[in-house]
Amino acid sequence: MEVIFLKQTKYYVFVFSIFTFLYFTGGTPINFVNNEWLSPGDSAWHWINWLFFKETSILQFPIFENYDYGMELSSSIAINDSLPIMALIFKPFSSILPFDFQYFGLWILICFIMQGQLGLILLRKITKNEFLSFIGACFFILAPPFLWRLWGHYSLMAHWLIILGIIIFYSNNFNLKNWIFLLILTALVNAYILAIILSIFILDLIFRRSIGEFTKKESLLIFFKTFSLLLLSLYVFGYFSNGVSIGSGGYSLYRANLNTFFNDNNFWSYIMPDIGSIPNDYEGFGFLGIGMIILLVISLYEIFRNQSLINSIFTKKNTYLLCLSLILFLFAITNKVTFGSNVLFEFDLPEVFKLVTRPLRSSGRMVWLIFYLIYCAIFFILARSKHIRVYKYLLPILLIVQILDTGAVASNFRFKMSDSRAYYLKPYINSNDPANIAIVKTLNSFWDSPLTSPEWVNIKDNYDKIIYIYPKNRPKNAYPLVYFAAKNKMATNFGYFSRYKGSKRDEIYSKIDETLNTSSYDINSIYVFDELIDDKWKLTLQKCLPTDLCKVLDGYRVFAKDFNLK
Repeated sequence: MEVIFLKQTKYYVFVFSIFTFLYFTGGTPINFVNNEWLSPGDSAWHWINWLFFKETSILQFPIFENYDYGMELSSSIAINDSLPIMALIFKPFSSILPFDFQYFGLWILICFIMQGQLGLILLRKITKNEFLSFIGACFFILAPPFLWRLWGHYSLMAHWLIILGIIIFYSNNFNLKNWIFLLILTALVNAYILAIILSIFILDLIFRRSIGEFTKKESLLIFFKTFSLLLLSLYVFGYFSNGVSIGSGGYSLYRANLNTFFNDNNFWSYIMPDIGSIPNDYEGFGFLGIGMIILLVISLYEIFRNQSLINSIFTKKNTYLLCLSLILFLFAITNKVTFGSNVLFEFDLPEVFKLVTRPLRSSGRMVWLIFYLIYCAIFFILARSKHIRVYKYLLPILLIVQILDTGAVASNFRFKMSDSRAYYLKPYINSNDPANIAIVKTLNSFWDSPLTSPEWVNIKDNYDKIIYIYPKNRPKNAYPLVYFAAKNKMATNFGYFSRYKGSKRDEIYSKIDETLNTSSYDINSIYVFDELIDDKWKLTLQKCLPTDLCKVLDGYRVFAKDFNLK
């Protein structure tokens, strides 16, 4: 029976992955031409990146250069959370794909499947027990920090890359090809996960050096060769298109709470009471899940009853990885240490630490490594228990409990993805409050373009750029304009970017001022004035010629040179 189960386990895990995908999403995202569930929010902008990128040359350098989206302000899909790996796969087919094509739903499904399959491989190494490995893989798929990223940052669902990093670390022999493959693959997915993988790779070198597998010189040589190759790959991909300084402030704002493994954020469990948090702690969300919390308690009891397990757990290799995970956990907690809704203490960091804190400002995400090590440790202990037969009955029950305990969350995500309009509009739709009416109008603009004036037909046919005055990251009501530009193959100097060239701001603004002051408008561009830039708009109206367009179109203040001559 065990042999039969062994051969079929990966298929059972696959089925559970599909079940969980459907349970949490309703299956709607897998429709390639359904993009309503991506709006509104960050994911809508991640999709917009792809719409511009698919129109770029297939032979360009850097590979993910995306000049028409952001122009001088930001010009790479690599650092804007748009899943470069998927963009790279589908780019050759862009000419035959429908305009509204999206690959994010497929990516989500891939992540569910890979989370289960790699979780199974890892647990087989740890437990040597097929049934425990199967149940454990199911818990990996239900891991709340993994599922939480269904909210919108889909590149961050690639937790399976972290699991793969752990698997490679535990290989009997050092395999440089595997590490290089994983590092480059991760670079095509997400920079935060890349930071975790890179740290595990460095740890592997340190460990191999400590056991005499490499000399110090060999270890350093391998590191510098690999790191140089990684930097070259990042350069080719376009990670440095915005300059070498790709970071920004905010470290300690997006941190992890000390209670993160037991705090369900008053959302992820019917059973667990809310134990408090501080705004933005969601980035460091690491709730174990009710079933795993119960198993953690049982595991601690097993250690108490059989203290020889401690020696099995704290092997040299395990200790090295544990130390790394604790370092990353401390980084996630930041210099503003919180417990529940209280700030315990905070302190200033030396300036030198900004080399790391600026590019990794959402530091709470660094809890993911220790999160999965806790999962591994629990199943490692259970596999060596004298009560293993009891656990074979208890584990399926706890798995079901964890599924049911996330019922409200699953229902919320299904609603959000299956009927996005109703989900977002529900709190405001029946209100007569002017503020709520304005919110409804803004939300609807993500699905139904408000650009209905006839002038837009002339604009799309005769102009190739939309210049925003002044360009900034995610200006108010920008989405309909950017979508219009993408659909009509126009370039924009604004949008929503994870990273942008702040150093170019003064130069860009100076060029725009010169254009306005000298009336040297580009005849192939339209100019949209921010509602707060009254003086520049009034100046433009004063200089407007009969042949120009100077008008408020559907709420946007638009100027177009020689509009009536085209």
